[in-house]
Amino acid sequence: MKKINNEMKHPNDVPVIFSYDDQGRIVDKVSVNEWKQKMKKSQLLEELDIKLYRAAIDYYCVKDFSKAVDLLLYLIANTNYTHYEYVERLANIYHQEKQIKKEKELLITARKHIEPVELSIGVLQRIDKRLENLDNEGKHLSFYSVLSN
Repeated sequence: MKKINNEMKHPNDVPVIFSYDDQGRIVDKVSVNEWKQKMKKSQLLEELDIKLYRAAIDYYCVKDFSKAVDLLLYLIANTNYTHYEYVERLANIYHQEKQIKKEKELLITARKHIEPVELSIGVLQRIDKRLENLDNEGKHLSFYSVLSN
């Protein structure tokens, strides 16, 4: 049978996590307990974002666009345009409501925020293609308006 060690640990013996900058210098030191609490908070925020996005999709499906727009704008502002699915869903709503100017402004702003992010080439290509399609639609609409006059 093993002997149980009842020695009290010294308070300075708590494991810590170090944060380093690009030059390898220590920027911050966080105890494991503090790190776990921070992770728990971030997981709760992620769960909230997921629930809000699901609610926005539900509103989108029943064509209650005003509520979906409010939720999507909140999510986009909260994530600083890093979740393109929020931007794309909002752009779809603007497109269905024929608010082409808002759709284009949203896509251009999203492109500016996403461009500096590494590995975002695919998303940037999707935005560029969508902007190109908007420009082509605008040309076709102006062509048909000239013909109808």
